[in-house]
Amino acid sequence: MKQVGIFGKRKSGKSALMYALTRQKIIQDAGFTAMEIGGVAKVMLVDTVGVDVEDSSAEKSAQSVEVALMLITNDSCDLELAWINKLRRSGVSVIVVISMADTFADGGKALAAAVEEVSGQQTFCVSAETGSGIIELDAEINRRLARG
Repeated sequence: MKQVGIFGKRKSGKSALMYALTRQKIIQDAGFTAMEIGGVAKVMLVDTVGVDVEDSSAEKSAQSVEVALMLITNDSCDLELAWINKLRRSGVSVIVVISMADTFADGGKALAAAVEEVSGQQTFCVSAETGSGIIELDAEINRRLARG
């Protein structure tokens, strides 16, 4: 079963994004919950502890995922950028997400541009609250999993 990890600092909207992505069928199987997202059967979403927590569980999760969503909520994102590099070096496909985009006057576009410039990666502005960007993010997750 393919795994998609959701990474970010505490209170960055990881759980809310997981629930927004799992608007479809939830599958109970062998002690874990797997969700079907965007037609990809049996994808396990891993809601990790915050990357700003001194805990090895995020590190452990990073070793088992094919795709990682890295949530960024503000321009103080050096830790998230370091994690992006760490994940990429370990062969994980990273999707950068400006989370809680509805809280930005511009929908997160300025932050997305700044993060893209520093990381060299496309970013997706998403709001679990309004559903904005969820369909595009879902499509990108599917594209990455199909490649993998």
